[in-house]
Amino acid sequence: MLTPQDFEPWVGRKVRVATLPEAVEITLERIDRRSPMRGFDVREPFSLFFESPLDVYLIDGTYDLDCGKGGPHSILLTQLLPSDRRVYEAVFA
Repeated sequence: MLTPQDFEPWVGRKVRVATLPEAVEITLERIDRRSPMRGFDVREPFSLFFESPLDVYLIDGTYDLDCGKGGPHSILLTQLLPSDRRVYEAVFA
């Protein structure tokens, strides 16, 4: 089971996303940790926030991500409202 510590070496690094016809890169900007619900959570809940330029567009879905330090991991990404860049979130509850 993945934990926030598994992704700490990825923060600030470009992460390769396995897409077709070729892979793209997004950057893991931060990890947000949340307090576990006593007795309900098996692991500490957390979210990963990735950013990319506007020309890197990923539809919501599960992708294999790898930054060369651990992985690849199949991770569900959801795009948040873009501004001057695209922002993707992966939630681990």
